[in-house]
Amino acid sequence: MNDQYLSVSQVASLKGVSRNAVYKAVREGRLASTKLVGVVAIRRSDAEAWSARSRTGRKTGKPTSEEAKAKISVAQRLRWQKRRSE
Repeated sequence: MNDQYLSVSQVASLKGVSRNAVYKAVREGRLASTKLVGVVAIRRSDAEAWSARSRTGRKTGKPTSEEAKAKISVAQRLRWQKRRSE
């Protein structure tokens, strides 16, 4: 069996997440990896099977539905507005 290995950057691009998210998943054991010549390598099959969702089962980041937005605290909204204006 000759599996293709991907770099952390390639997995991040494939899944639409940051490299830090991939490293975190590897660290927490949610994504299998190996080191090849000192570089973290991930089998393509493992990368495709990995779900880039948090342990709670929802994508991390801002919620997008109107119902979810209504539940966000006022303080959180102010933080987001401040970040957008920077």
